[in-house]
Amino acid sequence: MSAMAAPRSSVFTFESSVHSSHVLSRLDEQRRRDTLCDVTVVVEGHSLRAHRSVLASCSEYFSHRISSLTQHGAVISLPQEVTVAGFEPLLKFAYTSKLLFGKNNVLEIRNSASFLGFRDLDESCFDFLLPKFFSSNDSAPVPRKTCCKKICKRQLLKGRH
Repeated sequence: MSAMAAPRSSVFTFESSVHSSHVLSRLDEQRRRDTLCDVTVVVEGHSLRAHRSVLASCSEYFSHRISSLTQHGAVISLPQEVTVAGFEPLLKFAYTSKLLFGKNNVLEIRNSASFLGFRDLDESCFDFLLPKFFSSNDSAPVPRKTCCKKICKRQLLKGRH
């Protein structure tokens, strides 16, 4: 008994060039309306609502912290190394792919991004921009990264116990 071979059908792929940006835009809209948000991030006493999946997708720190949370509506308090001025632009970046910053907050954003392990933000971008914001005539020095990923991970693991 010989089986008849099934006719082969062609398979095509359509890839939308705007789908991912539309999804991100809708998630940002949900965040701003506090719709379907399932986590509260507390930084310097300020509460910011977000979606766990978005935070975990953008940050090593949140990926580790969120994986251990089981309850809906969880609260994550950020350590003192992260400031509101540094975190709020990163949260907006997570939802828009756009990082808005100026001379007054670029150092805090850089330090917060480094501490939280924010993905898709190149250290080289900050290394390029910082000298432009802070010339040698400025009194504010350009601090180097204060956090090492190994130290952050150790602190994160200690915080779990």
